[in-house]
Amino acid sequence: MSQEERLDRLSKYRIPHTAIGEPEKSCGRGGKAEVVQASFRRSEGGLPELVAVKKLLCGDTTDREVFSKEFVHEVEMLARLSHKNIIRLIGFVEDLQHDKAWIALSWEPNGNVRDFLASGKWEIPEHVSLIKDMFEGLKYLHKHKPPICHGDLKSLNILVSSSCRAIITDFGLARLMSSNAEQGENQEGSRDSHAVSIMLDGGCASGTLPKVTIVATNNQLTLTGPVWSLRWAAPELIMEEQQPGLASDIWSAGWVCWEMMTDRVPFDDIKRDCAVMLKVVQGTVPAVHEDEQLTQITALCSLMTDCWKFEPKNRPIVDQCCNAMKWIQTVPPVRGGSVSAATKELAPGVLYRIGYLHYMHGRHAKAALLLEQLIASAGSAVDLDVAHATKALGDVYTAQCKYAKAKEQYTIAQELYARIDDGLGQANTLDGLGELYRAQSKYNDAKESLTRAKEIHVRIGNDLGQANAILGLGDVYRVQRKFPEAGESYTRAEEIFARIGEDLGQVGTLKGLGDIYRMQSKYGAAKESYMRAQEIYARKGSDLGRANTLNGLGHVYRAESMYSEASESYT
Repeated sequence: MSQEERLDRLSKYRIPHTAIGEPEKSCGRGGKAEVVQASFRRSEGGLPELVAVKKLLCGDTTDREVFSKEFVHEVEMLARLSHKNIIRLIGFVEDLQHDKAWIALSWEPNGNVRDFLASGKWEIPEHVSLIKDMFEGLKYLHKHKPPICHGDLKSLNILVSSSCRAIITDFGLARLMSSNAEQGENQEGSRDSHAVSIMLDGGCASGTLPKVTIVATNNQLTLTGPVWSLRWAAPELIMEEQQPGLASDIWSAGWVCWEMMTDRVPFDDIKRDCAVMLKVVQGTVPAVHEDEQLTQITALCSLMTDCWKFEPKNRPIVDQCCNAMKWIQTVPPVRGGSVSAATKELAPGVLYRIGYLHYMHGRHAKAALLLEQLIASAGSAVDLDVAHATKALGDVYTAQCKYAKAKEQYTIAQELYARIDDGLGQANTLDGLGELYRAQSKYNDAKESLTRAKEIHVRIGNDLGQANAILGLGDVYRVQRKFPEAGESYTRAEEIFARIGEDLGQVGTLKGLGDIYRMQSKYGAAKESYMRAQEIYARKGSDLGRANTLNGLGHVYRAESMYSEASESYT
């Protein structure tokens, strides 16, 4: 099928060049295209709207056939896509005989994510919100039928919308994968070859991939051929003769996380591409746990480390990335971030999420201070953020053993959630009350609260909440030494967690089962459960979970008279 015939199949996207006004400003220019802001009228006399126009550049030395294939390829790819975190195709202008190939895209006013984050002082939950958006967009691509590999994921190719959500753009290198594409597809081959090749920009549409050859001699790399930025490239693209796959997107996504959190590009201390390649093939990546900002969200540190696994098959699939992000408190960036840190007044949603982030990492005093500040500033106002903060303050007080104050906050939270008709909030507050009563050894009250919570979760169709309530019931039965009932609850909860793919929920059941085995002197089974739980807690960044599991392991070692191991676990 000719290029013209392929475009004719997309005739609903074809627009006359007269519908696009004169460029209002240039937004960037590369070797193959220039992006400009322009006005677009859908009909004669219609109201203009701003669009981004990507104008492909065709020079005297350009291969016209490759040029046309690349243009048609990108238009076809964009026409397949429809997602809130993916750039939207408005239309295209085409006159290939006169080298005119324009792609009109939705205008995202906040620019690329790197420039946006550099424009002001943003809080950690705001940074992470953009990362979560990026993974949701990538999930849409990888779960598409057939799956789509983006092939060029980096901060410059992620825009920020007017509502401060991340939008993946630039699909010039995107390619369709086989319907049964796996995480480590097409990854066979030796890792020790002395001459390898990598793919360069522009080959996906033409069917042939321009290559640059790298010859390794005495631990040095010699680059011949066109220059290409390799900073986001996965090792397999450098070390093997193959096209990008889903796993290479995951590698690049890890680097985007790094950029968004640190405002640093990959290997920013290295200037030469050859030196970058050497670092990549040696498996050198940043020590994320040493970065001051990243250490505050260990779950993200662990996810980034997993994304940078050297073997593609060992990297997480995009579903696992999105599940990991669910556990991190986020809020979309609030405009006003461009003012100084000293004068920026944090929005309630930001304050709540920062406070909850402190709570999740055991910084209870800091969490209480922020949440109390939010509630006091709200006065008599009632909204979701205030209700969430009140419930979260109850959680903090419970962790601090301030049980009377915790119950007071939970009671207020129940009233607030009822006033705004939020069933999920009411159920979550009942979960908190159940934990409070369990901590006070009021087991009947705990079971009543957790049972009510479970019923609400079932009614509103919240599987995660249902599983958490059942897990809580298992904990109550465990401390009552009702081991059959506890085991039944843990098993039921584990089944739900497994079905919905919630690793952190499953690890809670492992910890509970470890406790049951330990209390019945089944020390081998207890250690196995605790160690499995410990690994997952560490990967997910739950400091409280790790501490509780290590405490259980310490009890097992002490019961077995393994005092040095017990001491190590306790400390």
